[in-house]
Amino acid sequence: MRVTRRFWLTLAAIGSLLVGGGLLDAPMLVVGAVGLAGWLLAMQLAFVRGVSRIKNELTVSQSLDRPRVRTDVETTYTLQASVDADSDHLPLSVEATVPLAARMEAGQSPRIDLDTSMQSSSVTVPLTWETVGDHTVPGPTVTITDGTGLFTQSFTTDAGPEIRVASPSVGPVHVGQGGKQLLRGVGEHDARGRTGGLSAEEIRKYVPGDALKYVDWKATARLDEAHVRNYEAESNRSVVLLLDHRHTMADGPPGETKLAHLKAVAAAFRQRAETIRDPLGYLTVDDEGVTDSVVPVARTEAYRSAQHRINDLTAEAETHAVATGAATWTGSMAHRDPTVETRSPMEMTLLAYRDAAGSNRHLPNQPLYNGFQAAPLEIRSADLLVICTDDSNRTELRNTVGLARRNATEVVVFITPTVAFDPDLITDLDAAYERYRDFDQFRRELNEIESVTAYEVGSPDQISAILSRNPANTERGHV
Repeated sequence: MRVTRRFWLTLAAIGSLLVGGGLLDAPMLVVGAVGLAGWLLAMQLAFVRGVSRIKNELTVSQSLDRPRVRTDVETTYTLQASVDADSDHLPLSVEATVPLAARMEAGQSPRIDLDTSMQSSSVTVPLTWETVGDHTVPGPTVTITDGTGLFTQSFTTDAGPEIRVASPSVGPVHVGQGGKQLLRGVGEHDARGRTGGLSAEEIRKYVPGDALKYVDWKATARLDEAHVRNYEAESNRSVVLLLDHRHTMADGPPGETKLAHLKAVAAAFRQRAETIRDPLGYLTVDDEGVTDSVVPVARTEAYRSAQHRINDLTAEAETHAVATGAATWTGSMAHRDPTVETRSPMEMTLLAYRDAAGSNRHLPNQPLYNGFQAAPLEIRSADLLVICTDDSNRTELRNTVGLARRNATEVVVFITPTVAFDPDLITDLDAAYERYRDFDQFRRELNEIESVTAYEVGSPDQISAILSRNPANTERGHV
């Protein structure tokens, strides 16, 4: 129970009457003070009994119009309150708490006011859910006041309904290799590699590209040759999502673009990381460079932030800045290198390895590579780096994967093949199949790099249509 300002004013009046009666030798003032004090005590006792009665007779309920929903979809929330009393009760209010995962378009939190003569009331408001996961609506706060405004008391009722929020759906998503569907769920990758876990797995010879921090110096001294120690991770791994949302990611029909498919993949990794409490971070890149970055941390706020960022990603149409030259990760324009167009893919890959060894040189027209190179060490050295992009700039992707391979422990690349999002695909399936074969060869090249796994991501129908022209009738699967 809390007392109000009016209570203290009444108490001050009682004190004034007592002082005045003593100074003026006026017994009536003292009698008035005693009577006022007795009335104040009686009101307090009545309020305590009234609160106890309301707690037994008050019923508060919360409901949602559905138990499952996808992000950015509106649901209807209803708050009801009723007092099962035969006579008047103390005035009260019931105020709901909007969950952190939800958004209300306008106005204050849902609230119900029941005066002394009202027995029940309800309020309905729309809520839009923004964060993937299982959420519980918090219990509303009940505030009771007495009729004179001297006392108030607040308490929280039981929690409300649960709701499961899923990522936006783009329909069935094909994730696989060479047309064959991935057998295990997206996000469920082995926690095994060159990570500093607790359980040593094996010792092997050092090969160029191995980080010095994994060199086993005792074994090197004993065997007179450099060796590194592999580990089996026994603790949570740091996971970083490298998300490409440049203009090429807008390819595809509305709602089923390259970016929409890759956002579904990224959301699966985010949910998996939250489930097993893996530290999660992300790096997002558009045509002008890095748009946002967060180092991996294992906190609820970090998982929510990552989901908000995934949901908010958009791929804008190509701008003049993109057409005239690529920008660095800071957003400033980079000068075009006249020799870059003449370099072979092998030269560009070797250049990426050289830069990874210590050079800070940016490559023109490669914001994905430049952004990752300039990212904080906690992002570059993640235990698991998940790259979500397309194949529109294969040289840049080779460079980025090569740089990631030298920094991160394990690299998983999800690529949306441009041919699978071509609106003219159906007009020439034979040409589309040849383009897909060329893409798959590129994906295989990445997949053969140590500690790198590369997958294709697209619409099952589109992939199926392309592979229907395969003379060998390649086996394929769908989700």
